Amino acid sequence: MNRLLILTIASEVFLLLSFLIIFLSTRRTKKSIFLIPLLIVGGSPLLYLAVDHMNSHYVDANIGLGLAFMFTWIYSAIAFVVAIVLMVKRKRKNNI
Repeated sequence: MNRLLILTIASEVFLLLSFLIIFLSTRRTKKSIFLIPLLIVGGSPLLYLAVDHMNSHYVDANIGLGLAFMFTWIYSAIAFVVAIVLMVKRKRKNNI
């Protein structure tokens, strides 16, 4: 399997996992619907540039692809930190 494909899938799974934890730690209200556009905003640049890189073979380095990976990883890390904070906050609220 291509290394780029493995990294892309792992990055998108980590992003999806972060948003899934956020969704499960919040109450299922109409505000949870706003998580879907945030997930799309976080994952679409990487998917677009990874598919573009696989279809067209560039001679030089694809800086945009590296920036898309960095954006997705930072976005995933921020979402994961928010998910952990929400989970801890919910757990403390349930214990009191």
